[in-house]
Amino acid sequence: MRFIFFLFLILPFVGHSQDQRKAKQYFNEAVEAYNAKELENALLYYSEAIKLDENYIKAYYNRGNIYLNQKKLSLAKTDFESIEQLDPDHAKAKMYIGYIYMLDKNYAEALNFFDLAISKDPTLEKAYLNRASTFMKLKKYEEALVDYDKIIAEAPSYSAYYNRALCKAKTKDYFGASTDYSSCIDYKPENEKLYLYRGKMYLKQEKFEDGISDFSKVLRKNSSNKEALYYRAYSKNAIGDVSGANKDYAQVLKIDPSHKSALQNKAICSFNLGKFKEAVKDYTNLLKIKKEDPGIWVNRGIAKLKLEDFAGAHKDFSSAITIDKGFAQAYFNRANANVKLKNNKEACSDIKKAASLGMDQAFAHVNSVCL
Repeated sequence: MRFIFFLFLILPFVGHSQDQRKAKQYFNEAVEAYNAKELENALLYYSEAIKLDENYIKAYYNRGNIYLNQKKLSLAKTDFESIEQLDPDHAKAKMYIGYIYMLDKNYAEALNFFDLAISKDPTLEKAYLNRASTFMKLKKYEEALVDYDKIIAEAPSYSAYYNRALCKAKTKDYFGASTDYSSCIDYKPENEKLYLYRGKMYLKQEKFEDGISDFSKVLRKNSSNKEALYYRAYSKNAIGDVSGANKDYAQVLKIDPSHKSALQNKAICSFNLGKFKEAVKDYTNLLKIKKEDPGIWVNRGIAKLKLEDFAGAHKDFSSAITIDKGFAQAYFNRANANVKLKNNKEACSDIKKAASLGMDQAFAHVNSVCL
């Protein structure tokens, strides 16, 4: 009887052990399939492993990560929740559940699970990063900075510096942001985008020379980077290199002929350089996409005045007035055009209108125009 009783106990154990060995085999095949980028086969093998061993935490974890990468969030969440039931102290499972809540924009639950993950493993960097990202989405920048500061103090990484730079930029700590981008560059000196981002932070601090240096580094790697060209042009203009700015704006417009800011700034540069024909051309291109802006009509009109195209200037000022009947500068400049065209009565009417709209310069010229 004792011998039979012993057999009764050992047989189920042997069967379970065989299932575990088979589950392990499926698990290894899943890993091989994953490494070969055969994701569907990997999922199939992980599922077979779980059928044979419902407590196989590693299989749930790996399958959950594949589902997560495939954006199958519900399936991924189910796997990580299965892990949590099997091992309530599994910090990474809690972190991934929080991450899925974050992707679903359920930020309150996301923060709850990130807190739980950190409580189980205070060294889990990704949990701090994800919690900080959630704070960023909630515009709780100070809370986010606490997490980034902690990571960088204990285990500095590219991701931590990069995300803290983004956060500091949001709080208008542009010096801090540029410093963090410098740290990122130490990790990835060939990443041209980092120089672009740091350059923009220099711009915010009015460190235009430093900005120009960074934008030029970007352009040495990629001469058609529209954003770097635009910001270098802006920086050059700020330090008085109007000719250099004009050239860079021209390059931007070769890449993107409808770039509104580049069109407008190039027109101003052309005007300031005394290139009035070029300015007229620039404003004409700008009017193709901003024809309802009275200021552009006035600026083109002023350029035409410089070219002594008084009739063309008069027409542009009139177009501006049609759009905005209270635009004092349009009346003032049309008065100038009317004087040149010897339309004295109309000139007097326009200068008085500009003065009545509160333009002091017009008021000072009423007597000389209205003889």
